[in-house]
Amino acid sequence: MENIATGLIGLGFLMLFQPFLLIFYTWSLVTLLAGTLMFIIVSKFPE
Repeated sequence: MENIATGLIGLGFLMLFQPFLLIFYTWSLVTLLAGTLMFIIVSKFPE
């Protein structure tokens, strides 16, 4: 699950720094925050 959260954070950064599609830029912060929140929650789970 941490890998999925890390992937979401990476996807958010890619969406933020791409210059082509405004819709990706618009949703990049939401994607970053969702990935960060998911990582915080999932990292508390025991292995």
